[in-house]
Amino acid sequence: MCDDDVAALVIDNGSGICKAGFAGDDNPRVLFPSLVGRPKHVGVLVGMGRKDAYVGDEAQNKRGR
Repeated sequence: MCDDDVAALVIDNGSGICKAGFAGDDNPRVLFPSLVGRPKHVGVLVGMGRKDAYVGDEAQNKRGR
């Protein structure tokens, strides 16, 4: 692989939004909320479609439940 084929990955984990893309691009390729959430009630249901923690949009969608 030639060095010209390699692009640096740029990640900006800001206080409100995480952005990621490649150096030289005009805009980030991915944007998602800088948010990590954990369920209020963790029990035996973890492993049955429930998770220990949720990140980004998934955490935002489960907020208040």
